Amino acid sequence: MISKKVIIKHLIPFHGIGGVELAAATIQNFISPDIDFNVESIFPDTAATNRLMLWNPLHFIKSLMNLWRAKPNVLIVSLWRAYALGIIFKLLQPKIRLVVFLHFPRHTHLLDHLCTILAVKLSYRVWADSHETLIKRLPGLSASKGRVISFIPQRITSLPSSKVRPVFIFWGRLHQQKGLIRALSFFSAIKTKFASARFLIIGPDAGDLNRLRSEANALECNEAIEFLGPKTFFEIEQAAAAASFYLQTSELEGMAVSVIEAMQLGLVPVVTPVGQIAKYAEHGINAVLINDDITAVEDVLALLNDNFLYQNMRTQAIRTWVKQPLYSESILTACHEVLSN
Repeated sequence: MISKKVIIKHLIPFHGIGGVELAAATIQNFISPDIDFNVESIFPDTAATNRLMLWNPLHFIKSLMNLWRAKPNVLIVSLWRAYALGIIFKLLQPKIRLVVFLHFPRHTHLLDHLCTILAVKLSYRVWADSHETLIKRLPGLSASKGRVISFIPQRITSLPSSKVRPVFIFWGRLHQQKGLIRALSFFSAIKTKFASARFLIIGPDAGDLNRLRSEANALECNEAIEFLGPKTFFEIEQAAAAASFYLQTSELEGMAVSVIEAMQLGLVPVVTPVGQIAKYAEHGINAVLINDDITAVEDVLALLNDNFLYQNMRTQAIRTWVKQPLYSESILTACHEVLSN
């Protein structure tokens, strides 16, 4: 049992950039009779688009000093830059309970690999956004040390139903990992059949925007593809009201928060079966899975020509998440487990 109030810090690289950060924000500054839970970022938001700032040691030193002053009982670290700080802080404060939170099913580069392996060796527990991430990232991890955290940030009311239309939407970081070049090509194939087709792309530039604009121009789809920049979730909902499909062709994903959000809103996801997406997106039931583009384009065209079929798939997408626990609920349950042992 927890005998006194404890301090828990969740360290992330940024606030409000991707699924990891947006989920973390749902439990920002949580205070209860036994827990003081706070989310902190290493970098200011502007660092996401200024790559040089990501290597500024002052941000790491400042975060380390903040942790030293706070003296948390539990430190949760997400993504490799936070793992690196977690390693240092654990060595300075051996009694702290370090929790490594994994968000992707594989390491993205050598530094990520090294930081992850060392942080996990020093950790008290390892959390992951999905079984897929836990099994593939750390295949030898004991069941007692690993735990899956629900990655549903919030309950979302579905948008009013409307007749299916050739309008697609994406929201997330404009990063090469999201595979949006493939999404543009996929959309272009739809547009050859439906001249009124549109593709709304929402999110901050994470290094891929210029390449995407060039590809849209090469596909002669400039007028149909709109790059809307970063938006609040309220603004995303407003834009999504015009769409019928959520299009995401990621090369690498964990749980994929934006796909979950889209399904709750009532958009039919057209997605690559990577990471945990392959576990909850069922082809022909609540989603269109892109294993090969030609077949998937035909599947979407079939939905565009059959509103009844589309509405059934839309309903199943919404139902997928109705009874699933929220991220904040899952995190607090896991924190109590860490503290009670």
